[in-house]
Amino acid sequence: MLINIENLHFSYGIHEIFKELNVSINEKEQIGLVGRNGTGKSTFLKLLTGELVPDEGRISKKNNLTMSYLAQEVTVSGDTTLHEMLTSVFQNLIDMEVKIKSLGHQISETKGNEQEKLMAEYGELQEAFSENRGYEYPSRVRGILNGLGFVEDDLDKAFSVLSGGEKTRATLGQILLQEPELLLLDEPTNYLDIEALQWLEQYLKTYSGTFIIISHDRFFLDKVCTKILEVSKETIKVYNGNYTQFSHKKRLDLMEYDHQYQQQQKEVNHQKEVIKRFHQYNTEKSTKRAASREKALEKVEMLDKAEVVHKSHFSFKPRVQSGNDVLAVENLKKSFDQHLLFQNLSFEIHRGDKIGIIGPNGAGKTTLFRILQGLVSADSGEIRMGHKVHVGYFDQEHDDLKNFYNENLLEALWDIDKRLTEGELRKHLAAFLFVGDEVFKPIGSLSGGEKARLLLARLMISQSNFLLMDEPTNHIDMDTKDILETALSSYEGTLLFISHDRYFINRIANKIYVFTPDGVEVHLGNYDDYLRHKSEAEERETLTANENRVVVTKTQQKTDRKKLKEEEARLRNLKREVKEIEEAILSQELNIAMIEQKMCHPDFYNDLDNASLVNCDYEDNKLKLAELTDQWEEALMLLETL
Repeated sequence: MLINIENLHFSYGIHEIFKELNVSINEKEQIGLVGRNGTGKSTFLKLLTGELVPDEGRISKKNNLTMSYLAQEVTVSGDTTLHEMLTSVFQNLIDMEVKIKSLGHQISETKGNEQEKLMAEYGELQEAFSENRGYEYPSRVRGILNGLGFVEDDLDKAFSVLSGGEKTRATLGQILLQEPELLLLDEPTNYLDIEALQWLEQYLKTYSGTFIIISHDRFFLDKVCTKILEVSKETIKVYNGNYTQFSHKKRLDLMEYDHQYQQQQKEVNHQKEVIKRFHQYNTEKSTKRAASREKALEKVEMLDKAEVVHKSHFSFKPRVQSGNDVLAVENLKKSFDQHLLFQNLSFEIHRGDKIGIIGPNGAGKTTLFRILQGLVSADSGEIRMGHKVHVGYFDQEHDDLKNFYNENLLEALWDIDKRLTEGELRKHLAAFLFVGDEVFKPIGSLSGGEKARLLLARLMISQSNFLLMDEPTNHIDMDTKDILETALSSYEGTLLFISHDRYFINRIANKIYVFTPDGVEVHLGNYDDYLRHKSEAEERETLTANENRVVVTKTQQKTDRKKLKEEEARLRNLKREVKEIEEAILSQELNIAMIEQKMCHPDFYNDLDNASLVNCDYEDNKLKLAELTDQWEEALMLLETL
C-alpha cells in the first residue's frame, strides 16, 4: 500500500469538500479520477501531495514514497530552456558522468598506488552509473521529446516563450522522466494531439508504478485505467474496471439505490399512516403504540433522495436551411513567418455533413477556421460559401459571452432572437439543463461547463446552419459533454469541428478529415472507421510499396463523387439503424427490470390473476428483447463488412 486515508475531512470555508473519506492507493494501480467539476478532484491530488492539509483525519504514506504531480497551473523559471528542464531530472547522473571523465583524465596522469586508488574509485563510480541507467538518459529524453510532439529545434527554447500547451507538455515530459512510484496527473491530455495521446497511452500501459489521472477524455480513460475513483457527495467511490465499465456499474448502482429509496419511502409513509390511525383512536394503548412506532421511525437512517439524472431529448433544425453545397475549398495555402502551415488544401462540404478534423498540433487547423470566418487571409487558394449558409462559431474560451456577464440566461438568448417568448426560451434552456430559477443566474457566475451549454443554446436558436467548433470538449465535465453530444447528434445542420477527443469524434462524425503537409485525407465514418481504414492501408503498404493513403484532390472528388455519396448514405443509414435498435434494447431492458421489481414484491402473488398477466407480459418482453438482440447482431455484422 502506498497511501491510506482514514476519516478525512476537508473544507474551503463553509463549503465541505470531503467528509469521513476513507480510501487506499495501492502499488501498480492504474487509476482514473472522475467526477463533476467542483466536486474536489484537484483538491484530492493536492491533499495527497501535502499542498493541502486535511481539517481532520489521517493520510498515511509509505516510507520514502516518491511522488510527482502535474498540476493544471505550470510554474517553471522562464529562462530555463526545454533541454535544461528535462535533463535536470538526471542531474545526479550528469554529475557522475563529469566525475567519471575527470577520474579518467587523472588516471592517465598518475602512477603507482595513487593510480590504483583512482582506478578503484573509477570502477565503483562507473558501475553505479550503469546500474542507475546512466547510459540511457539521453535516449530517454529524446523519446519523451518525440512522443510529446517536440522537435530538436525546440530544445534551446526558453520556457517563457513556449505556448501554454507546450509548457504543459514540457512539464509532463519532466514528470514522466522522473518515474516516481506515484504519478499524479491533472488533465494531462488537454494539449496533446492524437499522436501524442496514443504515445502517452502506450507509455502509461507499461508504467511500472502507480498513477492517478484526472481526465475528461473517456477514450483515454478506457485505454489506460483499470480502476475508477468517482468523487461525489463529499466522498469517493471505488469502481474496478475502465471508464466504460464504471459507467455501466454506476447506472446499475443508481437504479438499485433508487429502488431502495422508493421502498424506504413506501415503508415510512406506511408507518406514518399507522401512527396517524393510532393517534386517531385516542386510547391509552393506541397512544403508546403510536409513540413506540415514532421512536422506531426516528432511529431509521433515512436515505437521501435518489440523484435525478436529467437527459436531454430534443431535435434541432436550423431556422434557415442552406443549399446542398455548403463550402468548397480549393488549393488553399497559408504560411506564417515563412513557416508553411498547409498547402494544396482542397475539400467540399455538403449539407448534413458532420466532419471531424484531426492532425498534429501546428498543422493549421485553427488557422483554417480563422480563415473561414474572415479573421485571417489565406496566401492563395479559393473559398466558396454556398447559398444561404450562415456560419456559427463555438469558442472554447467563451468569448461570445463576455458582453453578457452581468445579464442572465434569458437575456443572453433574447439577444439572439427577440421574437421568442419567455416560455419558449425556458423550454429551450431546459433542453440544456437550465431549469427553474437557474435561468436568472448572471452569466458571470456560470461555470465553464454551464457557459459551454449556454453558448450551444445560443447557437441553436441563431440562424447558424454551419457550425465551426474548435476543441468543444476541452475543460468541460462528462455531463456537459453528454449534453453537447446529444445536441450535435440531433443537429440537422452542417458541422465542422476540430477535436482530439476520440470518444466525441466517434459519436458525432460521419467523416474524418486528416490534415497532412500536402493536403487533406478524407475518410468516411467515425474515428473507429478511420482507424480501420488506416490499419488496412498500412497492411496494403507492406504488400505493395507504391500503395499509400490517397490524398483526395478535386479531380478525384468529382470522379468518385457518386460512389462516395452512395457508400456514405448506406453507412449512415446502417449506423442509424444500429443506434435505433440499441435504444430499443435499452428501453426493453428497462421494461423488464421494472416488471422484475413488481415480481419481487412480497405481495405479488396475493392476486393470482394479476400475477399471471404480469408473467405473460414479462415473457413477451423477454421475447422482444431476444428478437432485438438478433437484429442488432445482424446489423453489426453487416456494418463490419462495409
